Amino acid sequence: MSPHEMDDELTHDERTMFAALSREREPGRLLEERTVRALRERGVLHAPAGAGRRVLRFPAAWISGAVAAGIALFLGGLATGQYLGARHASEMVSAVQRQDAQTAALLVQQTGTAYVQALSRLSQVSDTTRGTNRQGGEVAQQMLRQAASEVVRINPNDPVASGILAVFDRAGAARTPAQRDSAGRQSVVWF
Repeated sequence: MSPHEMDDELTHDERTMFAALSREREPGRLLEERTVRALRERGVLHAPAGAGRRVLRFPAAWISGAVAAGIALFLGGLATGQYLGARHASEMVSAVQRQDAQTAALLVQQTGTAYVQALSRLSQVSDTTRGTNRQGGEVAQQMLRQAASEVVRINPNDPVASGILAVFDRAGAARTPAQRDSAGRQSVVWF
């Protein structure tokens, strides 16, 4: 039967009601779900990845705010880590410097003790070795002068070291030019 023949069989009221029907109709949500389920059961339609999970949709402003908050949190963590790392590094450097200073002080103490012990042994040497005593005394004086110079370099206001250097300077000025020349030519024996 053609559509034209169908129009002839319909009454005027039926034609009016038929014309009043909408030409398109939105299927209901239930129909869509049943159709999709039936197609999946037959293997015609496959479930998308992550099926069964509800997809949350957020406005773009929320997403931008979340990204900005994440970046701020990352940068804050980075700055905090840098601060703590720098503070720890400076504490380590200070500790190493304190340890180096303590080690140097201990070495000076040990060396000073050895110097005094060597001078004590030198003074106990018998008078038969008088030439060695004179040479040892000169070496001891040179070491004392160099030690006083280093103490003055470390602490320019140290009165003891400055006094020792002043005594050496006065003693050097009291020598005759011949004595100064002979002292300059003498060799020092380091033990």
